[in-house]
Amino acid sequence: MKNDFVLKGIFIIAFIFSINKTYSQSRSSIGFGYGINKPFSDEYNTGRGGKLQGAIAIGNKWAVLPALAYEGLSSKHRVLPGEYSYYNQVNNVDLVYLGASARYSFTNEWFAKAGPIIYAAGGNEDLVGLGIGGSAGIGYNLEMSSHSTLELSLGTEVIDLRDNHTGTTPLAAFKVAYVFNFKRLQ
Repeated sequence: MKNDFVLKGIFIIAFIFSINKTYSQSRSSIGFGYGINKPFSDEYNTGRGGKLQGAIAIGNKWAVLPALAYEGLSSKHRVLPGEYSYYNQVNNVDLVYLGASARYSFTNEWFAKAGPIIYAAGGNEDLVGLGIGGSAGIGYNLEMSSHSTLELSLGTEVIDLRDNHTGTTPLAAFKVAYVFNFKRLQ
C-alpha cells in the first residue's frame, strides 16, 4: 500500500515535469563558498570547508564547473585496533580536492551536478588518502542582483581514506556560495 502511494507520487511529479515547459540558462561565473560536512562514518563529527568555484557555460542548460575545495573532517578521536601496535587513533583529516563537474540547469534556479575529483587527504602529519573520487549534488540559485546569486547546494564527495581511517568515505555537505555571473541575469 505504501509503495503504491510512492509510485503514484513519482508518476505525478514526472507527468508535471513532462508537460511544464521550463526555460533555463547556464551562465559563466566565478564564486566562493563555505559549508558544513558530515562523513557517513561513525568516526567523524560535523566538519567545515570552503570552496573556490567557476562555471563555464557550454550550452543553454549545461556548464562545466572547475572547483578547488577544502573540507575539514572532524574526528571523534576513537581508538581502534591496529596492525603494528595495540591501538591507532582516528585523527582529524584535512581534505583538499580539485574537481571538474558537469552541471545541468533544470530552470534558472534549480540544477544538478556530478563529476570526478582528484583529492589529497592528510591527518596527523601523514597522507591518509590520495586518488580519484566522485562528486554529485543538487542546488538552488537565489538571485541577489543582476549579476550575482547566492548558491545553496546539497551534495556529496566520495573519497578513500586508508590506514587507521575508515576506507571509502562519502561526505554529505551543505554549502552556501556567493557567485558572480559574467552575463546579466534575465
